[in-house]
Order: sequence, then structure tokens, then C-alpha cells
Amino acid sequence: MAGFILRCLLFSAWLAAPAIAAPVWIPGWLPDAPLTTPRVGAAVIAVRGVIYAIGGIDGSDFLSSTEYSRIQADQSLAPWRVTSPLNEPRGFFAAANFGNYLYVAGGGNGPGGHNLLRSVERVRVLADGSLGAWETEQHTLNLPRRCSKLVVGGRYVYAFGGFGGTLLDSIERAEILADGHLGPWRMREDRLTVPRYVSAIATAGDQVFIVGGHDEHGGAGIAGVEYATIAAGGDISTWRAAPPLLTGRYGLSATAWRGHVYALGGLAGATYVDAIEQALTSDAGASAWRVTTPLPMPLANLAAVVSGDAIYVIGGTNRDGYYNRVYRASFDAQGDIGYYGSAADARQFEERRQAPSTQARSALPYHGRVLEVVQTGAYTYLRIAGDDGELWLAGPQIDLAVGDRVQFSRGVEMVNFYSRTLQRDFSAIRFVERFEKLP
Repeated sequence: MAGFILRCLLFSAWLAAPAIAAPVWIPGWLPDAPLTTPRVGAAVIAVRGVIYAIGGIDGSDFLSSTEYSRIQADQSLAPWRVTSPLNEPRGFFAAANFGNYLYVAGGGNGPGGHNLLRSVERVRVLADGSLGAWETEQHTLNLPRRCSKLVVGGRYVYAFGGFGGTLLDSIERAEILADGHLGPWRMREDRLTVPRYVSAIATAGDQVFIVGGHDEHGGAGIAGVEYATIAAGGDISTWRAAPPLLTGRYGLSATAWRGHVYALGGLAGATYVDAIEQALTSDAGASAWRVTTPLPMPLANLAAVVSGDAIYVIGGTNRDGYYNRVYRASFDAQGDIGYYGSAADARQFEERRQAPSTQARSALPYHGRVLEVVQTGAYTYLRIAGDDGELWLAGPQIDLAVGDRVQFSRGVEMVNFYSRTLQRDFSAIRFVERFEKLP
């Protein structure tokens, strides 16, 4: 009898217990530990549960500093810690990992990044996650390469594309020697299908995808995507075209997760974008791209890395500034980006998303007097007299005349740019997102 009563009491208690709510999928991002300094065009890489952010530009200066953060059990990041600096400040470059070493190559520094680099550095990853002293490698790249991409295949480091006085479709590689140093860099006979500058790269299994980039003729972002396969010995197959992005862009980032490849942010012409596109990988390259959860804000020259089942967006810039912000998310079964939370979390997220923005539009930091106006179907080209002398701008169409005063956003500078539309060479031109006529 007592046992029967006990069972009844337990059953009653079970009925009275509150049900545990299932987690809700939220298509958004979580803020995470910020970098110690803003970084744009930094080399960011994840190695054995630690993320490294190397060099870049903080909005005014090219950086030699390096910092790292360990990924914690809940996928959040520990506070970032400064570690060994590079021997040479550099931005708009890439990093690669083999064993206990990190390698960086190329990039730029100096005014406007005009000093193009061929130098290569390596560093040992220490057991506590910090870095040893950076060493400048004996062998340099054959060509200076700003915005080149690096990939390790077998015991080789490959450098793809970039800018070396002109946009590059060339490839070179160096063997990783037994002591971790790199042998001489050798130019490859094979080439990319098109020159790739401020493009993005992602590896998915034995495939490498190069995504987007800057159109060397039109000043816009290209939608083209190409891929190749890395053989077990390290050789890379011929590059082949994959389905193009929905939106052509440059200054973007790319990464991969479990058979999915992602293209994040960047610039479409002079406009910063928050769009993220996703495609499924296959033996035939990739499926058609589709849109998934956008970035928390429009960003270009950001970094995106995947570690385990988490994705991190680090640094970047837009018309409002240079950022040390870091965001974190995860993936659902379809490969869409977001995170799981409570029903209350989901309601708060939706309220924030639908609330009208109260943030004031940022002031435009630069101004000048119009000396020449050229109108095209896509852009207004302006030659202006500014604080630093004459310069060319390209941006959204606007009705201006010679003698008008104009203010404009910081934009992105392109050197040795050829406009196919105008059939004209520019030694330097700045693509900006906003013009405003001054009274």
C-alpha cells in the first residue's frame, strides 16, 4: 500500500512539474569579446581552439601587433591577449597554418598601403596559445602581393592572386621544409581563371574556393567563383568555374562548415553590404548560392573563421568607422547561421530587428571642391581639390557641377585602376559610398 501511495505522489509531482521549453532558433549574431584594437585587413586564423588576429590597419596606421583568444566550452571567446608582434607592419594579407607554425606573406603598408610587400614571416604556436618570436623567412615571394590568399596543400604553401602593381591571376608556392622554414617560392604555370584582388578564399575538405573580388575594368565587385582540388601530395588541380554569387562583391570574407561554403559582407560597387550567401559543396564544385542570415551590420575587409560548430566575424570597416567588434553564431541543420535561445530571447531579437533605427547618420569626414564631373550609367566620377591635393572619386550618381563643394565618405582606394567604361587609366581613385553636396 505504501508503495502504491509513493508512486501516486511521484506521478502527481511529475504532472505538476513545469515543462522544459525547447530552445528556439534565432537567425542572428551574439556579440563576443572585442579585440584590443580595431583591425581591418588583418590575417585571422583559428588553430586548435585558439583564434589569432595578426596585423591589419586600425584606421590610421598599419599594425605589427598580434593578439589571440581561446575558444571556451560554450563557444564564447576569452578576453583577447596581446602576443608577439610581426617584424614588419602589414595589412591586407593572409595567414596559413602547418603543424606548430603560422606563416604570413605579402600585404602592404605605408601611405595608402602603396608599399607592396614580398616578405614572408613565420612563428611557432606555443602550448599556452601564445606565439614565439616572429622570424623573417629567407625566401620572399617572387611578386609583391597585396590581398593575396594563402592555402596549405600537403607540404606546400600556395599564394594566389592579389595586387603587385597590376591585378594578378598568377600562383606561386613554397615547400615546407623539415625544420618548418619555407624553401624558395616557385611560380606555377597554371593560373586562376581571372585576376583575383580583394577576393576571399575558403577550403572545404580537399576543395579550395576563391570567391568574388574587384573587377579590374569596371570598378565593381565580381560575382565569379572558382574552385580546385588539393591532391594528397599537395598539388592543386586546374581551376574551374563554380556558380556565381548572387551579388558581385569585393573586400569580402569566406569560410566553410560541413559541406557548406559562405561568402560574407564586402562592397558591391561603393556600397557596404551585410549580405551572406551560402552554397553546398560537391564533386562538381558548388550548388547555386542562396541568401542566409545577414551580418549584424554592413562590413568590408572583415575576417570570418569557423572553429567546430561556431562561426566568428572579427573586425572590419564600413562608412562609419573601423571596428574591434567580434560576433559569434552557430549553424542549424540546413547550414543557416544563427543561435539557439529561449522564447524570450527570440522575442527580444525580433523586437530589436523590427524597431526603427534611431542611430543618427554619421557625418561625412572628407570634403573638397569639384574640378571635373564625368557621369556614367553606374557611377559619378569626380575630380576634386581636397585637403591633400587633387584626387579622383567614384560613387553613386549625383547631380554636381564644376565649382560645387561636396563631402564624402572614406571609401576604398584603388591604384593603377583602368575604367573599361571610360577607357581611362587612373593612377589612384577612391570608390565611396556617399556623396553630399554642400551648400
